[in-house]
Amino acid sequence: MNATLSDDQKLMARVKEGEETALELLFAKWEGPLFAFFYRKGCPPSWIEDLTEEVLVSLYRRRNRYDTNRPFAPWIFGIARLVWNDHLRHSKRGGHRIESLEAARNAQSSDPGPARVVEAREKTDMIRRAIEQMPEDQKEAFILRHYHGLSYEEIAQALEAPLGTVKWRIHEAMRRLESLLARWRRNRG
Repeated sequence: MNATLSDDQKLMARVKEGEETALELLFAKWEGPLFAFFYRKGCPPSWIEDLTEEVLVSLYRRRNRYDTNRPFAPWIFGIARLVWNDHLRHSKRGGHRIESLEAARNAQSSDPGPARVVEAREKTDMIRRAIEQMPEDQKEAFILRHYHGLSYEEIAQALEAPLGTVKWRIHEAMRRLESLLARWRRNRG
């Protein structure tokens, strides 16, 4: 049992007691990370808001199941993962390609020059495509670790997978990306 609770754990305790202000604070804090999670999983922008809202509604519905002694991030990303999988199962749409958020950031940086912008976009697009092509279990573990900063233990909780399996998935994802980056650098000359 944790002696000190995080702000999110404290907010969830207040949510469980029926405090609407705490729920609004959690929604405001986690809306952005959930948007980013779905975006990085390759979700078309037109669906991201709906899926994020679905996670937040599900959080409210499941509020009494949350153990305030456990970390909050794995719990909410676990819900997001279930919402995403449910969406994929029920969706007839597929194959949407989206522009990389990182490429947009690189293009907006302080005028690095056209050649550097093109190079950054190419690299970012290559990484995005590599992530999209990863097996779903590796993609989820990689995104939670490298884009959301969860620990291996928190990822194991969120994915309901053994710790060793999570470490292997992340290792394999990194190995694939490093191989692709090395090939990309060689091709660039």
